[in-house]
This record gives sequence, C-alpha cells and structure tokens, in this order.
Amino acid sequence: MDSYSKRMKITNNIEFTPKQKKEIFKRDDFRCVICGKREPFGEELQIGLLKPKDKNSSLKILDSVTLCNFHYLNSKNCAQTETGKKMFIRLYEKAKVIGDSETANFCAEILEVFEKNEVNGHIEWKK
Repeated sequence: MDSYSKRMKITNNIEFTPKQKKEIFKRDDFRCVICGKREPFGEELQIGLLKPKDKNSSLKILDSVTLCNFHYLNSKNCAQTETGKKMFIRLYEKAKVIGDSETANFCAEILEVFEKNEVNGHIEWKK
C-alpha cells in the first residue's frame, strides 16, 4: 500500500482504490480545493466527500475532493454549501490567474447564485 493509500482511509471501512485516489489528486492538481495548499510544501492531503457518508454518499470520484488536513478535519463541522462556495472561490481565483475566462465566468455565475440567495454570506469573494 502506497503512502497515499495509508493516509486516505474513509470511515466505515470503505476506501477509494489507489487508482481512484491518484485520479482525484491529479484532477485537483494535488492541492486542497479550498485553500490551495499542496503536499510537496509539507501539507498532507486527504480525500473528502462532498456529501457525508451519513447522508448516503457513495464513494464516487465525482463526489470527492482533495483537502489539506485542516480542511479535511474541519469539513465534518462545515456545511456542504460552505465547502462548495470555498471550492468555487478557489477555482475562480485560479482560473483568473491562468487566464481561463470560461471557467472564471462559470464560477462567477455560481458564486452569484450564492449571493442572490444569501447563502453563506459570511464567506466573501471579489469578482
């Protein structure tokens, strides 16, 4: 079992396969989707489920995200909408830096829906 597999244990005795874990980390650029921290800089990465196991989530790659330890541990106390909004803010900021206007516009539209519906107003983003 590789070092990722040892660290990425999911509760209730179900795990992602090493291949799935590698695919998730690669998709998320080996960064926490919330804060952008990377493992090579001393940050241990985890896989978090967007929908908690107690909400009947399945272990699907699309239902998972890469998180640093801090956000992985705090995600259990964080509402799904908070995690989602932070993820779209991070993706929006990254898209702007690399000049991906299509992704930036997509994320901006989603973040505007959060604002329009007054969801997680305590989490701010700047267009």
